[in-house]
Amino acid sequence: MPKNFLFKYTLFFTVLLILCAYTEVFAQQRSSPENPKSATVLIGDHPGIEEIDAESAARLIVTELRNLGVSVDDPVDRTKTSGTVYRITFNRLGQKILVKLSHEMPLGTVLNEKQLWIDNIEEVIKAAPRLADALVNDKEIDQAIDMETVTAHEAAELNKTPGESLWNLGIFGAFIAGTDATANPGYEFGWSYETPKYGVGTEFRLSASEYEYMFASWSIGGRYFFNAKNISPYVGGGLSIFGGSYEDSYDYDYDPFFDDYYYDDESGQDSGLGAYFVGGISMLRLTKSRLKLEVRVDRPFFSLPGDDMMPITFGIFFSQHYVPGGGCLSF
Repeated sequence: MPKNFLFKYTLFFTVLLILCAYTEVFAQQRSSPENPKSATVLIGDHPGIEEIDAESAARLIVTELRNLGVSVDDPVDRTKTSGTVYRITFNRLGQKILVKLSHEMPLGTVLNEKQLWIDNIEEVIKAAPRLADALVNDKEIDQAIDMETVTAHEAAELNKTPGESLWNLGIFGAFIAGTDATANPGYEFGWSYETPKYGVGTEFRLSASEYEYMFASWSIGGRYFFNAKNISPYVGGGLSIFGGSYEDSYDYDYDPFFDDYYYDDESGQDSGLGAYFVGGISMLRLTKSRLKLEVRVDRPFFSLPGDDMMPITFGIFFSQHYVPGGGCLSF
């Protein structure tokens, strides 16, 4: 064998070995932790979604993944990779769409998954940043929300327990322990909102007896109805701003100079915070009107000078349904 041919043969194999070694080292560097291999983004099932829309939506999510430092390839609709996969699927429920982003490794083994409801495919513009953020940073989807990524589904009006607003008018008789006030008249005007089992409201009350006492209160509180039928007993209570005054007159002594008795007056007044408790029966609850019989006790958190005022009232009250925004007389 000629020496020239042997030299060329040896040189060829030497270069080939060097190239193979370089290729292996380069491949190891590309797949090392410092230089991870790009993950595959798979467009999964998307029934009812046009191919072009599904691809465009997937590209938006890919952009957000890259913004968060995740190395991913452009989306594909099929793959046989055994590496990391981010799968994006779209599922319809009526007019709404469930967008799901999952992290799988290998394909079919889900490591993490996030999903979000949107009203139409265009809302992926809002959903993409939240899905990517929630998946990459392992957040709940609600924690990845801000003012610019609220979807129409989340902003939809919530269903509420049915209830109604009522104007309330009433008259009552007041009893005040330690005084001669017995069934002295009083008046109440207020507003309430009632559901089948609960009610909240506010009212203004006034009662006075000439030369004896006067009290007024503004209160806010609630009531609990024991059933949802046409007639229901109830109990309740709340807080009030209470103001009261009294005046006592009595014979003190005989004045011989004027040949007559003279009188001495004792009076007091004060105001402050108080509490109240009520119990009664509400009738005609299945109609737009109400009729209530109620007993109420007001307990101020203070005492008047030389006296203590705790009114106990018994009254009858009429309530009428009204439409908010339609005026007081819009029934």
